[in-house]
Amino acid sequence: MMETRPKPGRAVLMHGMAERFGADVERAAQNGDISRAELEGMVTRCGQCTRHDACIMWMLEHPGHTQNTPEYCLNQQELQYVRALQNQILAE
Repeated sequence: MMETRPKPGRAVLMHGMAERFGADVERAAQNGDISRAELEGMVTRCGQCTRHDACIMWMLEHPGHTQNTPEYCLNQQELQYVRALQNQILAE
């Protein structure tokens, strides 16, 4: 039987990816730019990913800010949205 529950550590991986991508998802949720449910959905999607080992290796290889997430990141669109919104606010 296939496991469908999110895996432990999913929040750490999702937040690590967001940090490297320059998207402050916690601040976005606090400001109402995304809902808490959207943030929880991002954590859940990360937990359902089958590439956790690759994700960990990618983050170890990219310790600073990066312009792109790995192509397999299930939260790529959401992270792009948050970063674009936050960059727009900073530019104003």
